[in-house]
Amino acid sequence: MKQRSLATRSGRVGSAAAALIATCGLLAMISPGRALAASDRFRATIPDGGAGEAGELRTPQQFEQEAADHPQTGTQSLFSRCRFPPFSGSVGVFSPIVAPDFDAIVGDTAFSFADGTSCYNPQNEQNIVINPVNAQNIVTSANEYRDNVHAVYYSNNGGQSWTNVFLPGWTRSSGGAGVFSNLDSCGDPVLAFSPDGRRLYYTGLVCNFDKSPRAMSGVAVAVSTNGGASWSAPTMVDYRASSNFFNDKEWIAAGPGNTVYLTWTKFYQGPQGQSYLRSPIVMASSSNGGMSWSSVKAVSDDAHPYNQGSQVLVAPNGVVYVAYEGADPTTGYATSQQVVARSVDGGTTFVNRQVARAWDDIDCYPLQRPGAQGRQTLTNEQFRINSFPSLSIDPTTSGLAMVWADNEGAGNCGSGGSVFSGVTSNQVKLVTSADGISWTAPRTISSGAADKVYPSVGANAGRIVVGYYTRAYSPLPTATDRVCGIMERDSITGNVVPPTDPARANAAVCLDWAVRSSSDNFASETRVSRQSSNPYILFSGSFIGDYTGTAIGADGKAVTVWTDFRGNPDLTPANQDVIVGTGY
Repeated sequence: MKQRSLATRSGRVGSAAAALIATCGLLAMISPGRALAASDRFRATIPDGGAGEAGELRTPQQFEQEAADHPQTGTQSLFSRCRFPPFSGSVGVFSPIVAPDFDAIVGDTAFSFADGTSCYNPQNEQNIVINPVNAQNIVTSANEYRDNVHAVYYSNNGGQSWTNVFLPGWTRSSGGAGVFSNLDSCGDPVLAFSPDGRRLYYTGLVCNFDKSPRAMSGVAVAVSTNGGASWSAPTMVDYRASSNFFNDKEWIAAGPGNTVYLTWTKFYQGPQGQSYLRSPIVMASSSNGGMSWSSVKAVSDDAHPYNQGSQVLVAPNGVVYVAYEGADPTTGYATSQQVVARSVDGGTTFVNRQVARAWDDIDCYPLQRPGAQGRQTLTNEQFRINSFPSLSIDPTTSGLAMVWADNEGAGNCGSGGSVFSGVTSNQVKLVTSADGISWTAPRTISSGAADKVYPSVGANAGRIVVGYYTRAYSPLPTATDRVCGIMERDSITGNVVPPTDPARANAAVCLDWAVRSSSDNFASETRVSRQSSNPYILFSGSFIGDYTGTAIGADGKAVTVWTDFRGNPDLTPANQDVIVGTGY
C-alpha cells in the first residue's frame, strides 16, 4: 500500500486497518537557523478519516498539535504530504539526470498551497518489466500521488523516453464504475508480461479512505495488449467490505497460454479491526488471460501464520513459485524466515520450504527517531525497513535467484539481544536454485559497512543482476552544506537546526542506487545514480516504497528502477521520482 506500516510479529504487530504511517512533522526541511514562515507550511491529511482536516494548511507546530489532539490518535494518523528539503533552495543542488539513466515521470505536477508556495507530487515503489519479444518495450509503475489513480510509464525505445498513462476505471477519481466508484488507489503496483509478449498485466490495491477502519479493500487486475499504451477496465479479483479483513502487498505473474497467477497477503483481524490474528499468503488464478478468476486459495502453511511480501513467478515448464517472508512460531514469532512455496499442479497445492533466516527482528533495528512510532528503521534514518524477498526466474535456464537485505551481524542481530545496540549495516543476500527444491546457502554479495537495502533481482540469458539502495556514497554533511544531512525543528524557538545529538547531526543520510551482477561473480559494484540524494524530502523521509525493480532482457542487458530524491533538476525541484537505469 502507498503508506503502511510493516507488519511485524509477536505483540509488535499493528492492525492492517490502521496501517497508514504517520510521517510526523518533526523535521522542517529547510535551511538552518531560520525561523518558520508561511512558506514552511505543508498539507496535512487524514488518510483514514476522509474530509476531516484534509487540505488544510498547517505549520509543523500546528501539525504536531493536531496529531496529539486528534480524537482518533493511535488508530489513525495525520501525515505530511509534502516537506521541504534540508538544504537552502533547490536550484543547482543536483546535476541533471543523463543517459543511461532516465526520469520516467512525464508532466510531474506541483502540489500547491494557498500562500502560493508548492512542492512536487511524488512517486515511489517501483516494478519494471521488459517485453520478452521486444526489448525496446519497457514498462514500469509506481505509487502515483499526482492524483487518486493507478499509473504506468512505458517506453518503446529502450527506456530513453517515457509516456505516462493513468489507468481508467480504478477509482472514483478515474471513472470507476460499480464497486470501483467508491474506491481509492492504495498502491502496490506490479506488472507482468505474458511469455509471448502479447499481454501485459497490471495489478494494484484499492480501498476506501473514508471509512474508519477502512472497511473496503480489494485486489484488481487490468490488461494491456499494446505494451502499456492503453488498458482495459479493471477486474476485481478479491474484494472485502469488512473491517475484519484487509488485502495487502499483491504480486502477479503470467505463465504459458493465458494462465495468470495473483498472490497477496490477507490480514485477518478481530472485531472492528482490533487485534491482528494472522496474515496468510493467498492466491487466485486465471486461465483466460485475466477475464475471470478462481476462488482464493492458501499458499502459506500453518507453520507460517504471519507473513508478508509475497512475489509469484512461473517457470517455463509451468511450475509456480511464491517467495515471501514468514514468521517462525518456534521462536514465539520473534524471528523471520525467507520461504519459497512451490506448486507443480498450477497452484492447486503448494510445498513451502524455509530457504533462509531473515534478520529483521525488533532487536535488529532501531526505532524511528525522532517520533519513535514503532517502525524499524536504519540508523539515523526514518524510512521503514523490511526483508521482503525479490525473486526472479531465468526463462532460458529455469534457474531461480532470490535476494533480500537484512542486518545480521550488526547491533545485536545474531547474538540474542532484545534491544538494538550499535549501527545498522544491512547487506544484500543471495540464494539460487536450479530446480526450486534445492537451494544454495545464503551468500552476502555486497560489502562494506554502509547499509544496502531494498534489493531487486533479474535473471535471463544465464545472467543475474541485483540492484539496491546504498549509503556508501553519501557525503558527510558540513555546517554549510546540509544536502546529505538531517535538520530538525527546535520546539521552543521554531528554528530549523541540526540535531542536538552529534551522531545524528553529522550523519550522512543520502542514498544511491547500485548494481552487481553474476558476470564477475558479484565481485564489483557499479554505482548507477550519479549523485547522492536525500530521502528526507517527502513524507519526512518515512516512505520510499517497500520494493524496487530489476529486469534483464533476452540480450542479457538489465534495466533497473528506483525511487530517487533529486527530482528532475532544471525541470522540478527535489522530490521523489521514478528513475530508470538502462543497459547494465
